[in-house]
Amino acid sequence: MKSKEKKRKAKKNFACYGLLAVALGAVFCMISCQEWGQTDPPAGNQIYPTLEQLVNLTFEEELNPEEIELSAYPNGSAPTVVKDEVHGGVLHADGGYARMPNPLNAVNVQNAVSLTMWIKQAAPAEGETQDLTSALFSFLNADGKGLSFTVGGGLSYTGDEGSYDDNNPSQDTGLMTTGEWHYLAIAITNTGYFVHVDSTRVIDKTVTNFDMSKVVQFVADAPYFYIAYGSGAQPVDEVWVDNLKIYRNTISQKETSMPTVSGKSTTIIVGETDCSTGWWSAFSDFLSVPGDGVFHWKFTNYTAGANNWENWLIVVTNGKNSGETGYAEHFVLRADAFGWGTYYVGDNITHDYNWDTYKSDMHGATVDLTLKREGGRVEMTAVITKAGGGVMTYSYFAEGIPDGAIGTFLTVEKGYLEMDAKDVSVGTLYTAGSYRVGSADLSTGWWSAFSNIVKTNGDYVVSYQFRNYTSKANNWNNWLLVVTNGKDRAEDGYAEYFVLRADSYGWGDYYKGENLGSTYDWGTFKEDMDGALVDLTIKVIGTRLDMTAITTTANGKTLEYTYFHDDIPAGAMGTFLTVEGCYVDIISVSTCPLIK
Repeated sequence: MKSKEKKRKAKKNFACYGLLAVALGAVFCMISCQEWGQTDPPAGNQIYPTLEQLVNLTFEEELNPEEIELSAYPNGSAPTVVKDEVHGGVLHADGGYARMPNPLNAVNVQNAVSLTMWIKQAAPAEGETQDLTSALFSFLNADGKGLSFTVGGGLSYTGDEGSYDDNNPSQDTGLMTTGEWHYLAIAITNTGYFVHVDSTRVIDKTVTNFDMSKVVQFVADAPYFYIAYGSGAQPVDEVWVDNLKIYRNTISQKETSMPTVSGKSTTIIVGETDCSTGWWSAFSDFLSVPGDGVFHWKFTNYTAGANNWENWLIVVTNGKNSGETGYAEHFVLRADAFGWGTYYVGDNITHDYNWDTYKSDMHGATVDLTLKREGGRVEMTAVITKAGGGVMTYSYFAEGIPDGAIGTFLTVEKGYLEMDAKDVSVGTLYTAGSYRVGSADLSTGWWSAFSNIVKTNGDYVVSYQFRNYTSKANNWNNWLLVVTNGKDRAEDGYAEYFVLRADSYGWGDYYKGENLGSTYDWGTFKEDMDGALVDLTIKVIGTRLDMTAITTTANGKTLEYTYFHDDIPAGAMGTFLTVEGCYVDIISVSTCPLIK
């Protein structure tokens, strides 16, 4: 089994081309495997190629002609920004093309140039075949030399030192079907090129008969970048483009994974789906909190199954992402009950694995993982449900963790992880009594005590965990949930979509009593609610809102209370709690930041 040096990603934001959103990506590397007991070499002074996002064309506004030049082919028309029902603003090219200054000119390209974009090509006219040879994009100099790439996957290069042409098809490749959106990710590297379509690697070419580093440097120096231009012929079929991003150096699994857009799946894949994922090459998003907090990951684990360690890993840091100044790993835990790091102590691991069946047990298993930090103590608990049934539990704790922020991310080796963004959350954890809503003597009057509002926009999940204490005078002397139009009570334009009382009642423009449901025992309801632990979740996907409150009574009974509405307005929303004749002691407030 193995111990390895860990490297990951650094992020930084800056502005470029006015309306173009820009971010800095990743520093990472792979190193060789070692056996248990061997020590990793100290970090050296090597300069690793840094992934840097240079532009992000979202097309949500009209384009600035001083930044992007729109031109027409003979008898054609210049591209325009149009509205798409799924992607919003997109660039539509039908008889025209776009040109902009090459952003790679402003940086030092080390090992690759990379692009990602959403692309849709119109279906061919009746009796015609798909246009596979016209350029989707190109990097060209004033002489028309340079690199172009087609919808069919053809990569063509002409430069002063020679030319290279690969995968230029004459018949349907099936790489990208017409009439629907596809997510394209491509990197041209010093040794070849690779292409992902909708998160699947469809081309992985190592070039031995041409010096691809010359292609990379030519592309980096070319003065112009074009959309729908560069093959010497006018494209036959119209195309739509959205969220075009250009990077220096090699994109990682994070950039090649199909992002979530409105109307799309919230599924996230970490790793290659053929289980070929190399060590330290695929990562989930990085999550962090400034102090005490709770993280929840739920995912399905797939493994090549050759070795115990070919599964998920969780990395716990000091709140810094790998590559950031001051980054340090508190500990790393592998799925197979092993780890390393400053605060790793092997004796603190417990599990009930059956090593004779472990490798097969982990393939297709659902992992429900919670990481909790309170003061200097961090606890990890993973409840693992095998694909064929049966549950395993794996836990760890570390003590002496320094004050300050804490962060975490997942990685995988020789496998992949599949998760729903709605099942990944991060929240602030509060010590008992530190976030109380209402007076401890249960005297709080109506509309006089409130939690802080949580503001959201678009699809979201917000979860509260709290203890509920009631005077028991009436059924309504308990918690209430308020959902607003995104405004807080004192803000201009404040409006309530609905209010729900704990006792299965409510009001408001988006309240429908027939949409309520509960398993309450009204004969014992008042007593059941006193001292009860409540896990309350509000989820909005599209126009559908669901509220679920799971109440665990002081004597261990579980009660469920639900509400839904099928026609909630899109856009901003706000949620907060209030009380009457009771108080709530909030334990945590969590959101799901990976829902985009």
